[in-house]
Amino acid sequence: MFTGCQKDIKTGDNTSDKRVKLTFCMSQTGWGGEAVDPELMKEVEKYIEEKTNTDLEIIAPPQSSYNDRLNVMLTTGEIPDIFVVRKAMDNLQVIASRGYTIPMDNLIENVPEITSLVDPEYLDYLRVNGSLHAVPMYVPLSKILWIRKDYMDKYELNLSEIPTTEEFYNEMKKLSGKGIIPFTFPKFLDNLPFFFNPFGAYYGIGIDENGKYYDGFNTPEAREALLYVAKLYQEKILDQEFLTNENATIREKLISGKAASAIDYFNRYIYFVNESGKVNESTDFIPIYELKGPNGHGGNLNEAIQDVICISSKTKYPEKAMEVIKFYFYSQEGVKLRCLGVEDKHYTIEDGFIKPTEKAKNSGYKYDIYQFMFYYPQISDFEFRWDEKTESLLPSQLKFAQEANKHLGPKYLVPGGKSELYDKNISTYKKKIDEISSKIILGTVTVDEGYKEYEEFWRSIKGDKMLEELNN
Repeated sequence: MFTGCQKDIKTGDNTSDKRVKLTFCMSQTGWGGEAVDPELMKEVEKYIEEKTNTDLEIIAPPQSSYNDRLNVMLTTGEIPDIFVVRKAMDNLQVIASRGYTIPMDNLIENVPEITSLVDPEYLDYLRVNGSLHAVPMYVPLSKILWIRKDYMDKYELNLSEIPTTEEFYNEMKKLSGKGIIPFTFPKFLDNLPFFFNPFGAYYGIGIDENGKYYDGFNTPEAREALLYVAKLYQEKILDQEFLTNENATIREKLISGKAASAIDYFNRYIYFVNESGKVNESTDFIPIYELKGPNGHGGNLNEAIQDVICISSKTKYPEKAMEVIKFYFYSQEGVKLRCLGVEDKHYTIEDGFIKPTEKAKNSGYKYDIYQFMFYYPQISDFEFRWDEKTESLLPSQLKFAQEANKHLGPKYLVPGGKSELYDKNISTYKKKIDEISSKIILGTVTVDEGYKEYEEFWRSIKGDKMLEELNN
């Protein structure tokens, strides 16, 4: 909790001890172990209220329609006091430049729970015109490759934790024709940077060594990367159904042994080991942190910041809003509440082990140790034990998580409000590079044909003018 007596930025009212009403918008699965039962969500709400001396109105749209609901609230002026922005690297700049958020620099000055945990360079992603307009919900997110050890042993795959692109191709080729998908991949092509990074390519608008914005997709290095992925597909190393795979699909394929490897988050080790055991396909899983390309480039899939928390430009109580954010996202008690819910409501402790309640189990509840690795702060003492297998796997998972952070690939931020053409065209641009990439990988067009189509598109959106505006 904040100490002392704070004055509200706008009203001058003392708000430290004053009970105020705040609206708080986050997706339906954000309230206590992802349980969506309204009564259980209410228990989380009540807990936050008691800890922060607030009356909360929770707005919890389903995750699938969250962005649409938030956009309606923003454009109609009914901006929640606290709200989460998803895909923040793309969306925050636009939302802030339209005046929906307030700068938070002064608010976090006296919140060491945030400033001591979050790398200042990480906060720079969330600056708009030099001011901080959000704080991150998660630690830096990255994806690596996970490969089944049973298949590595059976087929004598000689892969280190950092193989070259050539080694990856040669070793995974051993699995072709064996009734196994060597490598499964989701339909979301924003995962392609894992294969662009080894070739020194950037999947989008990047920043060169001189600090200038450039079209990273239209470079010789990007073409080389796409040819490599197309080769994986043509040689049936890459999942032939990748364009229809949801994230849940690739996880099921890896867990069940239908696939030998998959791309996924750094915190998935315990999940994969436990879930493979549940379907009688038990094995260990080995991380591949990055691939090294012909010229020594590399880096894993760096998603940097996905979800962030903002404070409304219309709030009357910005410091109270920050107090709620600090508790729910940056205190150990709050993180436990977010990930586990309320004891005796969402879960009980029996003989020292955590057990979900029947009501929680019937409401989509999850209580996984690996979820905690996404959040600030890191927690070492839960005051209970997970199941025995999870406890035995935890040291390895912690090691993998720490190592993954040493292999982050490049991630660049393009500020909103700097180029009208960029703000107008960014969504179309991202769709087009996904479309061209998929055509080249599938072999429905050659690289030259794909880039001819792309160059026509670039001219249609006045791409050169867009870069000129960005570089002014």
